[in-house]
Amino acid sequence: MDFLNVEKIPTEDEIGTIIKERILNKFCNEYVLIGEDRTSLPVQYLRYAKQIKNFEVLNDDIWITSFPKTGTTWAQEMIWMIINNLDFDGGKESLTKRFPFLEISGLFEHKKAFAALKLPIDKYSSVDLAANQNSRPRFIKTHLPFSLLPDQIKNGTKTPKMIYVVRNPKDTCISLCHHGNLLQGWKIDVNNFAKLFMAEKSIYGSFWKHVLGFWKHRDSSNTLFIKYEDMKADLPSIIGKVANFLEIQLTEEQIEILTKHLSFESMKKNNAVNWEDYVGLLRKNNFVYEENGSFIRTGKVKQYKEELSPEIIEQFDAWIKKNIAGTTLEDEYIFNL
Repeated sequence: MDFLNVEKIPTEDEIGTIIKERILNKFCNEYVLIGEDRTSLPVQYLRYAKQIKNFEVLNDDIWITSFPKTGTTWAQEMIWMIINNLDFDGGKESLTKRFPFLEISGLFEHKKAFAALKLPIDKYSSVDLAANQNSRPRFIKTHLPFSLLPDQIKNGTKTPKMIYVVRNPKDTCISLCHHGNLLQGWKIDVNNFAKLFMAEKSIYGSFWKHVLGFWKHRDSSNTLFIKYEDMKADLPSIIGKVANFLEIQLTEEQIEILTKHLSFESMKKNNAVNWEDYVGLLRKNNFVYEENGSFIRTGKVKQYKEELSPEIIEQFDAWIKKNIAGTTLEDEYIFNL
């Protein structure tokens, strides 16, 4: 793994202590820093790193890329429905099968949990599942930064359609904290998690390196950026924008129908997208820190104001200002919410 320059995260300082006491568990007992962006990932990821690096990309693939908890599932369902002519019967199959998550096998250990999602992880890795889809185009989800994508994407020899979803980092942080407490065995409060997030030691590492790594490709013909906040404010418009990017013509009636299907209330009740089977298995095994939590939570913009302390919000705002200074992200309203 020399190409990754793997480094263990120290556990002696404040950040390391938080990771050791509140993040590490039987799902994952170690995080490491890897690659040029020093991306923080569970040590299990190293088993699949070379397979991902050498992944055979197809030009007609459709990839959704994002930092976790920025509206990825929402956008996945939208993309799949657009390409498949609003096939609501086909959409009853789990989104995890319709739109495979490239690196999920490398994020934690829990074969029984995967079995609940009816994924044959005991026989195939998630990388294999992404590669060996039966129909075209293939749909592939990843939270990896651009620097860890397959070589064929990085060197431009393959140009799949790539849609990147971005969200205000404070709301992203809050959502990711609850997600980990629900699904990955973390036991951490939002203010301590915010410290990890700003220190770039939470899962997937630096929010800014992630966003900027894709942002510099935003003008490429095969890349589209969409914002979570825009989806909340005017979903029909974003549906139309994504459909146009995917070269699909939708009628106004289809956009209206899909808007209803993608509403927060509909998504929360949709067993094909809400991970309830998985969460139920974790609850059965007494492995959920937030007992009343759910995969699809509130969907609110500026939720952070209700959860983070004033002191942490002040630190967050200074951190955001520092990281967008001198970049074109300064002009993006979502970073000033």
